[in-house]
Formats: sequence, C-alpha cells, structure tokens
Amino acid sequence: MKQLLKTLWRWFVSWNVGVIVAVATFFLADFHFFSSFFSGMGAMVVTSMIMKKRDGRLAGNLLKEEKAYIRAQLGEARKKWKRMRIARFRVRSLVMWQKISRICAVVDKMIRAVEQHPHQFRLAQSFFLNELSTAVTMIEKYVYLTNQPVRNQEMKEMLWKTERLLDELAASAEQRLLEILSNDVFDLKVEAKLLEQSLEQQKLPETMEWRKENDYETVR
Repeated sequence: MKQLLKTLWRWFVSWNVGVIVAVATFFLADFHFFSSFFSGMGAMVVTSMIMKKRDGRLAGNLLKEEKAYIRAQLGEARKKWKRMRIARFRVRSLVMWQKISRICAVVDKMIRAVEQHPHQFRLAQSFFLNELSTAVTMIEKYVYLTNQPVRNQEMKEMLWKTERLLDELAASAEQRLLEILSNDVFDLKVEAKLLEQSLEQQKLPETMEWRKENDYETVR
C-alpha cells in the first residue's frame, strides 16, 4: 500500500510539472503547440525518473550493520544453493533431478533479486532461514538413502513423502519470488501507463490536423 501511494504521488507530481512546463512553453514559444507538448512530456518523464531514483535511494538506505547482515545471509543462502546443485547430480531419477533443478533455479533468482534490492530481504528472510535449510538437508538425505542397496516400506514411504514435499517447496519458493518482484512489476505497469498516455496525446494533434484537412477539402 505504501508503494502504491508513493507511485501515485510521483505520477501526480510529474504530471503537474509537465502541464506547467507545457503551458509556459506554449506562451514563450509564440503559441507553438508541438514545442509545448514535447517540452511538457519531457519534463514529466524527467521528473518521474528523478523521483523514482530518489525513492529507490531512500528505500535502499540501510544501515551498515543491516547491509553486513544481509550480505552474510545471502552468502549462507548461496552455500546452501550450491549444496543442492551438487546433490542434484547424484540423483538417479530424472523426475527428481527436474524437481531439484526447479528449486535451484528459483533460489538463484531470489538471491540475485535480493542482491540487487537489499531492502527486499525481509520478504525472503524466512525462506532463507527455514525452508531453504530444511530443503538442503532433505535433499541430501534423500540422495543418500536412494543410493542404498536395500529399502523397506518405511523408507519407501519417506522417500515418496520427500518427493511430494519438494513439489510444495518449489511452489512456495516461486510464490516468494513473485512477492520480491512485485514492486518491479508495479513500477513497470505505471511506466507503461505513462508511456501509453503520452503516445495517445501525441496522436491527438495529428488527428485534429487530419480532421481540419478533411473539413477544408469538404468545403472546397
């Protein structure tokens, strides 16, 4: 909700700055519409970019201790990710190889996303500390047991249960990654909306000129 309000405020301010610049340019440029239009759009885009960059700096303004803690946690997460990758190559089942590869891919993207946006660490913290640690232990134990020459019913049931839980873990990891990326998706949606409106306004003068030419031809 806070991110939404910030984006709406940025949109509101940049739009008003663009309108003010466009009106001022319209009078200063001897009532030239295109000059005022493009000046206003340029001012709007520049204002939006400046405010977005400023918000990003404020959001990422973490304390030195916090940054060190996040780097340490990401380092531990990367070590666990490497252990999963190594264990994957000792799996005899193609299905399990694909499941573990799916988890590895999502975890790698989560780590990279948090490295790029450290303030998003809180969304991934519980996963890195809990689910990821448990997943690595389960996968390594699963690989160890499946490579044993003997199995009883209890072992078979636990192996099957592990396979099912890894499916749930993969889905949970993907959902957590979507949460981490949600702000980027929302920003892209807003920027696309601004560009769409800009293009629509650019088409408006062309449509008006076309209508004037048609009306002139009709009168003749």
